[in-house]
Amino acid sequence: MASRKSPWWLLMWLVFMHSALLQTTAEKSPGAYFLPEFALSPQGSFLEDTTGEQFLTYRYDDQTSRNTRSDEEKDSNWDAWGDWSDCSRTCGGGASYSLRRCLTGRNCEGQNIRYKTCSNHDCPPDAEDFRAQQCSAYNDVQYQGRYYEWLPQYNDPAAPCALRCQARGQNLVVELAPKVLDGTRCTADSLDMCISGICQAVGCDRQLGSNAKEDNCGVCAGDGATCRLVRGQSKSHVSPEKREENVIAVPLGSRSVRITVKGPAHLFIESKTLQGSKGEHSFNSPGVFVVENTTVEFQKGSERQTFKIPGPLMADFIFKTRYTVAKDSVVQFFFYQPISHQWRQTDFFPCTVTCGGGYQLNSAECVDIRLKRVVPDHYCHYYPENVKPKPKLKECSMDPCPSSDGFKEIMPYDHFQPLPRWEHNPWTACSVSCGGGIQRRTFVCVEESMHGEILQVEEWKCMYAPKPKVMQTCNLFDCPKWIAMEWSQCTVTCGRGLRYRVVLCINHRGQHVGGCNPQLKLHIKEECIIPIPCYKPKEKSPVEAKLPWLKQAQELEETRIATEEPTFVPEPWSACSATCGPGVQVREVKCRVLLTFTQTETELPEEECEGPRLPTERPCLLQPCDESPAVRELAASLQEQDSETTYDWEYAGFTPCTATCLGGHQEAIAVCLHLQTQQTVNDTLCDMVHRPPAMSQACNTEPCPPRWHMGSWGPCSATCGVGIQTREVYCLHPGESPSPPEECRDEKPHALQACNQFDCPPSWHIEEWQQCSRTCGGGTQNRRVTCRQLLTDGSFLNLSEELCQGPKASSRKSCARTDCPPHWTVGDWSKCSVSCGVGTQRRQQMCQKLTAKGRRVPLSETLCRHLSGPPLVRSCQMPVCGKMKPEMKARVREQGPQILGVQRVYIQTREEKRINLTVGSRAYLLPNTSVIIKCPVRRFQKSRIQWEKDGRCLQNSKRLGFTKSGSLKIHSLAALDIVNSRIGNTVYITRRTEVINILCELVSPSEATYTWTKDGALLQPSEKVILDGMGKMQIRKPTKKDQGIYGCAVANHLGSDVESSSVLYAEAPVILSVGRNITRPERGHLSIVIGSFVEAPLQANVTIQCPVKGVPQPNVTWLKKGGSLSDNISLLFNGSLLLQNLSLENEGTYVCTATNALGKAMATSVLHLLETFWELGNWTHCSATCGHLGAQVQRPQCLMANGQEVSEAFCDQLRKPQAAFQPCNIQDCPPRWLTGAWSECSVSCGEGFRSRQVTCKRTRANGTVQALPPRVCILRDRPLGRRPCSSHPCVQGLFEQGNQCPGRCLGRIVRMQQHHIICQHPNSSESGCDDKKRPIVQKNCLLGACDACWRAGPWKPCTTACGRGFQSRKVDCVHPGSCKPVTKTRCAPGKKPASWQHCLGPSCDRDCTDTTHYCTFVKHLHLCSLDHYKRRCCQSCQEG
Repeated sequence: MASRKSPWWLLMWLVFMHSALLQTTAEKSPGAYFLPEFALSPQGSFLEDTTGEQFLTYRYDDQTSRNTRSDEEKDSNWDAWGDWSDCSRTCGGGASYSLRRCLTGRNCEGQNIRYKTCSNHDCPPDAEDFRAQQCSAYNDVQYQGRYYEWLPQYNDPAAPCALRCQARGQNLVVELAPKVLDGTRCTADSLDMCISGICQAVGCDRQLGSNAKEDNCGVCAGDGATCRLVRGQSKSHVSPEKREENVIAVPLGSRSVRITVKGPAHLFIESKTLQGSKGEHSFNSPGVFVVENTTVEFQKGSERQTFKIPGPLMADFIFKTRYTVAKDSVVQFFFYQPISHQWRQTDFFPCTVTCGGGYQLNSAECVDIRLKRVVPDHYCHYYPENVKPKPKLKECSMDPCPSSDGFKEIMPYDHFQPLPRWEHNPWTACSVSCGGGIQRRTFVCVEESMHGEILQVEEWKCMYAPKPKVMQTCNLFDCPKWIAMEWSQCTVTCGRGLRYRVVLCINHRGQHVGGCNPQLKLHIKEECIIPIPCYKPKEKSPVEAKLPWLKQAQELEETRIATEEPTFVPEPWSACSATCGPGVQVREVKCRVLLTFTQTETELPEEECEGPRLPTERPCLLQPCDESPAVRELAASLQEQDSETTYDWEYAGFTPCTATCLGGHQEAIAVCLHLQTQQTVNDTLCDMVHRPPAMSQACNTEPCPPRWHMGSWGPCSATCGVGIQTREVYCLHPGESPSPPEECRDEKPHALQACNQFDCPPSWHIEEWQQCSRTCGGGTQNRRVTCRQLLTDGSFLNLSEELCQGPKASSRKSCARTDCPPHWTVGDWSKCSVSCGVGTQRRQQMCQKLTAKGRRVPLSETLCRHLSGPPLVRSCQMPVCGKMKPEMKARVREQGPQILGVQRVYIQTREEKRINLTVGSRAYLLPNTSVIIKCPVRRFQKSRIQWEKDGRCLQNSKRLGFTKSGSLKIHSLAALDIVNSRIGNTVYITRRTEVINILCELVSPSEATYTWTKDGALLQPSEKVILDGMGKMQIRKPTKKDQGIYGCAVANHLGSDVESSSVLYAEAPVILSVGRNITRPERGHLSIVIGSFVEAPLQANVTIQCPVKGVPQPNVTWLKKGGSLSDNISLLFNGSLLLQNLSLENEGTYVCTATNALGKAMATSVLHLLETFWELGNWTHCSATCGHLGAQVQRPQCLMANGQEVSEAFCDQLRKPQAAFQPCNIQDCPPRWLTGAWSECSVSCGEGFRSRQVTCKRTRANGTVQALPPRVCILRDRPLGRRPCSSHPCVQGLFEQGNQCPGRCLGRIVRMQQHHIICQHPNSSESGCDDKKRPIVQKNCLLGACDACWRAGPWKPCTTACGRGFQSRKVDCVHPGSCKPVTKTRCAPGKKPASWQHCLGPSCDRDCTDTTHYCTFVKHLHLCSLDHYKRRCCQSCQEG
């Protein structure tokens, strides 16, 4: 065997034999030593005796062998290093060594050998593993008397550099050599290599001792910038029509791929190489496989499958799932994707000048790294890491120009020619006066010449600088529009009536103005139906009133309810205060308003309601009382005073107490009595001058028990259906202190209630999109869109679509709008070649491509040649010969020939030499055109195909012919050769159409009468219209006037029938585009017509309409330039494009294409998204000119790209920055006069004075106030410290001595003291008093005890936290001694303090922030209750 080996193998065999001998020696002698491969003797030669002590002189240190340069510096006794040896390997990474001698014998410090790596290029794919080569060298060496085929044993952690091999097919593992050859890998998955039996570290740069590692992108010592991490998960939703779906596409070159599916779905791979070959790879059992030269590890469990691929991938992998059961699965993916496109700087463009100093620019282009070619820029925009470099600029041609060229010599200070720049024209006028318009301006690139001339140059010269905006929005406010108020109630309570509403023209400021289109005004009146039958109620017997003066009280009052305008709304009347005799009824009247949106009422101050306030009291009489002695005594005394009086006033009890506890008051009731009958009569019969004064008394003075207090109802949780309102209910003591709930005796009020309990209006219910029907080639996605109504019981009611308002969302849209790659398609299998026994079936294949529009386009077979095609021949098993069943024979005979016709319509619009058609089609052709009509058939011999025209067989002639495949050839088509149209079909004509033949044929031929009509009128024959009487009509040289509906009526003795055909003039498609520029910064729905330039904000909805006309009706398709339509884009039924919830990927140019048989038309619209951002505005003016309180604020503003400020709502999606504050004018103030508050007037009536304190002070920069002498301040600027005041004039009337009080007051204090009044002037005795100011002639005799005064409580907080609101307080009329409430009539009405007032909080737009650094102390010192500190430390006080 040795003689047959090559010399290299012979050398290897000898080496391994030598190792084997050494091993044998070691086994026999325990004291033996293994010889290191490159040991030197002191004389510098290799040692040959392995048993001598000289072996110990070998010096080798693997850890320091790389520090040879430092060793030379330490010890100069070494000789120079020798040459490098040959590499231990020819590929895959080997080792080479270099030697040196010690010149002094054994006393050299360091090592005599050094190593380096070599042959670091990869071995050929078919090369055997290096460790396996070393094991196989022992195949011809006996081990324990037998020959074995040795295989390598990898990854031994104990001895990675020993040659351990395993006998094939056996468990025998033997260490055949203590060391592997230099350059052998320590482990199979590492670059570390064995050198002299010791594992040495090797970095990814293939250098010994290097720590260089590959980054996640596979780049040695890289920073990970050439790839990007892709991770995530997707959840599949199984449906009956979906059996497979794509999970994730992992491109070529990806690394660290891990794809895991959890669930019953089966995971498999579809691969595609750069050459275009495809393959499907599915694995049923776990293991390690090779797919497209890529190692793939497949793991499989009961509910989990995982692909692990270290990479790099050598092809594009598409991971797919296949569903076997109806259960959802989750797929998780993780991999590093290479960045395959990068920007590359171009060369510099030519210099702008040839001398005198110019400049030159360069640009950047997008390059496909894999294909090494330039691609469009949008490929580089896919990666956020890729930022297009800005153009670079450098000077050039700096040599001065010759003086003869007319230019001056460039001096050092003007070496640089001015750079080109953009110049713009003024903005044009706004395109609209309201509603959002566009202003434009034009830009040109200009350059300044050496002579200072401004010249226009090419635009690329200015591309180094950003081009200014050429368009901006203007007049963004809404146009005035009609706003309708709520409908009124129906004018009837049953049956049919009317209801009304107010319609106003409102501008964008909310003002009622003009300018609205009168034709668009909403109707203000409509009918209404009350679903209550109208009927006449039965008459009731009249009830006789007991007392005439109760008639008015018993009349029905008009019920008042709250409306949108503030209105006085009364509460129900209370019970009569007396069970017998005269009494009173009271009620509360409140100013209320209806909030339309929430359908809730709220209370307002009385001053907000206009008109007279309704009465709050009225007299009542349930029944007369028995006469009491007190009444008789009072009547007798009054009768003595005026015996002639028939009617007089009398007190008749008190009103109910105004409070049930804690002290209320009752007012005395005065009634008019008939003195003789003692009956109560109408008040008008008594003298109003003598009506007794109002009196009151305290009542129910005991303390109040705890009571339930209820907060106001919160907002409703739903606007319709049924919602919930909540409120706070708590138990409180009278002093507003909380009390346990069990101390409140009454039943606890409800804390929640139902609201908005009415059915919601019908609305569209839109479900999620289903999976696309295809992955490429134009598929469809469906979703359910139904009209539903939410009812008050929470259920949904499905309704007809007519009941839902607004356009119905699209339930179908196109998807997968990309061309499919070329693929093989096959036809049907042919019949079995035999009728019995075993035969063959064949089928044909064709290379096709499915386009994005769903059309199958045949391609050259060379494009599919690399694809593995389906089988084209298969065996078929027929019944055993001689034993075929009779029914099988009949079935074989029944399969007759089949014509594969195509139903299409073709209209020729331009002259062509030859046209190919397929039988079954309809064609409208021009004269002098050659036609080939194909007749594809199955199960029939094509040479036997026969053609007929109008029931007659066609024969070969000069103008007619037949091909071998059975097609009909018509040369130079004439008018008589045009295919006829049968009645019932639509006929299209063009300007070149010569003749139209419409055939009206009967199903069963018989004699009949034919009548032709056009548009319902009887059609008469003429030179243009020819009727043959046999069911054929011919129109010669038709024009547009011949369009219409042509009818054919056929009648015979059995009956009649009518059919019609439309004759239309074919028109090419036309898109009715509108060139407008529309900008709408508000979010919402925007509808435009194609051709417009649109600017809309993010998250808005835009509908692009594409109105078209043409005959036949054109088909409308959409595409987006430079990309595909996003998932948030839908195609509506009318051909419009709906873009919902706009995002940045929706920006671009959208193309609408209308197509019919005559051609196509295209129109575009550009969609630009308005981008907004926050920016701090200008500093405000300093709040103070000196002192320590001066501050400036810089508030954030929401701006558009053109710098225009818009509402902050457009920046909601962005994080709003904090306002900036800074102190200002922190300096000592100059001395100035400070004043205190004015005192009260010194007199209560007549002329007096007010005074205040005036001091000279100065405020220091640290906040302290320094008092100064008056001379320091400017005396002429000193404010006044005293000023006159005047109150009401003192009383002119004087009282004479009053009569003594005749006795006890009636009731408690009802006796009156009479006063005689005389008129007297303080300075004269002349009379001239005003009767209107005459004091009352009688008053309560206990004057001091009966007087009352107004008492005002504290103001309640403002109703709004910011802006304008209300605040109110309680104003009571109280007794001055006891401070108990009395009737309001006891107090002077003109002096009643205000019970409510307007209040103005801080601006709602102002940020709540701290404006001084002392706010921490303000919070700890509890100073937030003071307005001054609360404003300066708003944020800290709110947080506290």
